[in-house]
Amino acid sequence: MQATQIRYSAEEYLEREKTAEFRSEYRDGKIIPMTGGTVNHNRIFGNFCATLKYGIKGLCCTNRA
Repeated sequence: MQATQIRYSAEEYLEREKTAEFRSEYRDGKIIPMTGGTVNHNRIFGNFCATLKYGIKGLCCTNRA
């Protein structure tokens, strides 16, 4: 038995996205949950980047960005 796939219009997607707890993307009438970080995930990643940046300061590495 196959599950029927619900198709949404772009307007329906945009309305649902306004109140959605998690972000999603709209593709060919389907609403697909996006992977992504939580606030805590973003905080941890930010701390990691800061530690890396200041941890290598003064070493032979250079940042060319």
